[in-house]
Amino acid sequence: MTQSKCELELTGERTLPGIPRENYWFKRHVATYSKAIEFAREKKVVDLGCGEGYGPFMLAQHASKVVAVDISEQVINHAKNKYKTNNLSFEIMDVCSLNLEDSSFDVAISFQVAEHLENDKPHFEEMSRILNENGIAIITTPNRLTISCGNEKPINPFHLREYTPEELRKVLEKYFSHVEIKGLFHRGWLSLNDKLKIVDFIKVYEMSRFNPRFWTHRLFVNFVRATDFQFKRDNLENCLDILAICRK
Repeated sequence: MTQSKCELELTGERTLPGIPRENYWFKRHVATYSKAIEFAREKKVVDLGCGEGYGPFMLAQHASKVVAVDISEQVINHAKNKYKTNNLSFEIMDVCSLNLEDSSFDVAISFQVAEHLENDKPHFEEMSRILNENGIAIITTPNRLTISCGNEKPINPFHLREYTPEELRKVLEKYFSHVEIKGLFHRGWLSLNDKLKIVDFIKVYEMSRFNPRFWTHRLFVNFVRATDFQFKRDNLENCLDILAICRK
């Protein structure tokens, strides 16, 4: 598949490929999907809140079957037209009320979804319900300690809630028998940039054109690769995103 220019509008609610200034966030998400492939090989996978569709397409190259769902009809129609392979299907569905059979999947994925939900309980209940006895749920969400540091409520207007790593663990332990928490961090030159502060990839959208970091972002953002991110078990309070691997 060749990647065409995305027809969806960049609103800040979802990450889109093919937009140069969005490349940091896109590659950050690609790194997470690449991690999920480790669990998806030859498995039946459901991607809940799939967004534009690039993630399910990645998974479909390795899984036996992928069902991708999103509540947005526009998003699903876009994904159906752009990402076509025999073992991948896209469905309009509410992630808190899934029209899917009990115990019907080996792996359930929810990436950057829970923070958008008014109530996270039915979403996690549904994930547990549709997984088979040996099923694995893989969940990511931003770390409140880093993305909204010092703020009582999320700074992202699309986020209704955010978690710390320990808060997410306690929530998920209500629905799964074993929860492993990891964190996503920068590596390589992105890790060095964290110390030098030459580019601010997080707050760049708030900057004026008179801010030098606005232009360093434009200069360096296209150099970001998925391999510039890594997952670790320690120093979780400083991670960018929280990754939970849950076993039913």
